[in-house]
Amino acid sequence: MLSARTLQFVVSICVLLIISSSDVGAEETEYVAGQLVCRVTNSVYIDTINVGYGTTSESFLPGISSYLLLAPPELDAESLAAVIASEPYVVYCEPNYILAAPEPVQGSQPFIDFDRTGTFNGQTAAAQVDLASAHSLSSGAGVTVAVVDVGVNANHPVLLGATVTGFDFVDEDPVAHDEPGGSASGHGTFIAGVIRLVAPEAGIASYRVLDTAGRGDGFTIARAILTAVNAQCKVINLSMVMSGVHSSVDHAIEYARAHEVMVIAAAGNDSTEVDRFPASDSYVLSVAAVDSNNLKTAFSSYGGKVDVCAPGAHVYAPYDDSLFAWWNGTSFAAPFVSGQAALLFAARPAATWNEVRDAIVGTSVSLDSLNPEYAGELGSGLINPPAAVLEVAPAMCGDFNEDGNGPDLSDLTAFINYLFLGGPSPTALSIGDVDGTAEVDLNDAVYLINYLFLGGPDPACPESR
Repeated sequence: MLSARTLQFVVSICVLLIISSSDVGAEETEYVAGQLVCRVTNSVYIDTINVGYGTTSESFLPGISSYLLLAPPELDAESLAAVIASEPYVVYCEPNYILAAPEPVQGSQPFIDFDRTGTFNGQTAAAQVDLASAHSLSSGAGVTVAVVDVGVNANHPVLLGATVTGFDFVDEDPVAHDEPGGSASGHGTFIAGVIRLVAPEAGIASYRVLDTAGRGDGFTIARAILTAVNAQCKVINLSMVMSGVHSSVDHAIEYARAHEVMVIAAAGNDSTEVDRFPASDSYVLSVAAVDSNNLKTAFSSYGGKVDVCAPGAHVYAPYDDSLFAWWNGTSFAAPFVSGQAALLFAARPAATWNEVRDAIVGTSVSLDSLNPEYAGELGSGLINPPAAVLEVAPAMCGDFNEDGNGPDLSDLTAFINYLFLGGPSPTALSIGDVDGTAEVDLNDAVYLINYLFLGGPDPACPESR
């Protein structure tokens, strides 16, 4: 005879099965059969769940107190999760949803360059966001970017010496290589190549969470995010999407934010306003893709959750073996922003998450006039790496025009223009206080002339930022 609790559980499952089967209009979210991801208010309640519902504990993520549970094989994981989630001591409980790289899922394929006719550093996308000027200010040195994807070919000539293997969470081994033979093979290597293009001296750490078809479960992805944060990565690239929200990934991203780590995600290739996770997360920078004319690509998603745009059409980057390829997708717009974040953290290692985010978003150039059909739905517009670096970098004493090269003759010209002709002042006026007297006046101009042409003492500004 069934106990009252067991009977209640069975009835609840039946009701939920009826409700879910009638919800034919909802978009389905795939999940790993027989797996639940749950968080409870106190760890003792996991034993309560396992005893009461027949589940078993498989794994635990201490950084976000998230458990991976195995459901009894005869029960539907989605319905069981809904029943467990109703318990007052459960923060969340849901199936272990699957995320996927959008390009192989939605038909985008790389065009492999067997003859090496393309140009990596000189490609249109690099000029489009003025990487040459950005590199005169910052190279990304000292910053590590985590590529959480299908793995990275660390032996590619462009990536050799710049890439370290974090961990392969698919095969559970320490070599997170981009495996050949699948529809998503090369995806992670390509992303790493774009980051290398934007931040040529940044380190890249590979975390393999997606299989060669570009699919992986959220609990594993959350595990990789936590690992990357704890390994001192400052930027994490997530070029993957799902409908709905995976709570463990959401909490892992929150963990990254709490540790001042930027997470960048692709907006998705649906060409709709449907918000795709993790790009929809409030602690993520969501990136849409534009073509070489700064027009939204035909495939890129858009909408209120998009933060910025970056090149995502006909991007040229490393591929399998020592090859290169051209590829389209928001997956490849995202690493432009990940690389940009690395430039900013390198320029100012003490910069906060807010400062880096505000610099990236605040300096982007609006594309609304070029895309009137999508006005207000492409975020702040096209990223502007050199302007963002200048925004976040410590002010240089005497660099009055804030071009990152001062103090020099152009700064003296700008200084005189400000003093006598009503010209603009720098972000912090104290940059011009080269004599350190707490006044910005003609004496500073004389001091700067003495320094530049007569061997006078170095500029001695007080703290200017």
